Amino acid sequence: MSMPLASLLAVASLSMSANNAVSPCCAFSHKLSFVNYGTIAAAIAERGQARRTATVLRTGPAMGLRGGGGPLRAGLDASDSPFLTFYTLKGGACPYAARTLICLTELGLPHETVEVPGNQPEGKVPALRNNNDDTVVYESSICDEYLSDLARSVDPSGGPPPSGRAWMLMPPDAAGRARVRLLCDRIDSELCPAQFTYLMNKDGEKDKEMREDLERALGVLEEALTSSGGPYLAGEDFTLADIHVLPFYLRLTVTLRHYKGYEVPRDKFPKLAQWFEVCSEKASVKVAALSEERIVEVYDRFMDVDYSFGGLNKNK
Repeated sequence: MSMPLASLLAVASLSMSANNAVSPCCAFSHKLSFVNYGTIAAAIAERGQARRTATVLRTGPAMGLRGGGGPLRAGLDASDSPFLTFYTLKGGACPYAARTLICLTELGLPHETVEVPGNQPEGKVPALRNNNDDTVVYESSICDEYLSDLARSVDPSGGPPPSGRAWMLMPPDAAGRARVRLLCDRIDSELCPAQFTYLMNKDGEKDKEMREDLERALGVLEEALTSSGGPYLAGEDFTLADIHVLPFYLRLTVTLRHYKGYEVPRDKFPKLAQWFEVCSEKASVKVAALSEERIVEVYDRFMDVDYSFGGLNKNK
């Protein structure tokens, strides 16, 4: 999915008219193709277009990813210097970047955060830079799998837990990892377009049809929770599948209630409601969450410009 750079800059300039405005192009830029990889890598390497945050974030070791087995990597604790740089949008408004922040926090990988200005067209958020080997990664799903792989590589145990439980946010077996990836793909290809198309629809006569499309997509999550046994999408362990949908589901519940008067029906999706309650209590999810007031503040601007959300809004 791509958009002409001139269009991106036009939307960006409009969105910067208010204090602390969030540019739609950056807020959903993982779906957009800016310039090319070399430009992104150069901007990140030089750090000339980014504003470093005053606080360097350091996280402790991940807890409980082996099913309650305690700290995973004694060598990576709060005293470590951050070896990863995480690039995100100012104010935490981007749900794609929120995915990667949850992943970083859950894995306990020491990192620093750089906030990219809202009118920055040269790069994407989220993006990661490994300061040990200068690897640059972008696209939220790729960032998250990279972090999972990286965490495995520094796990002193050297392998997955003997119980067969998830290892560093991914199942240890090929079939389980494929199921997680397929679920992530359905979230991107079915749920997200249904969510934003319904949200942005201005023709009331089409609302019922779009609401049904949304509930079919939500049914994919309900079915996954049923077949896996829960409490998480892939079963008893929190994985990248949960991380992939959580920031979007939070925004879905808030924005559709506020703008459409729609509540996800608990009687139709009981397991999904329980899943969201369980996930919302996780410390890593709280770190990346926005208040309802902040979400509405951001989406008011999107509604004003009839934003396309990188093509997720399918209204013509």
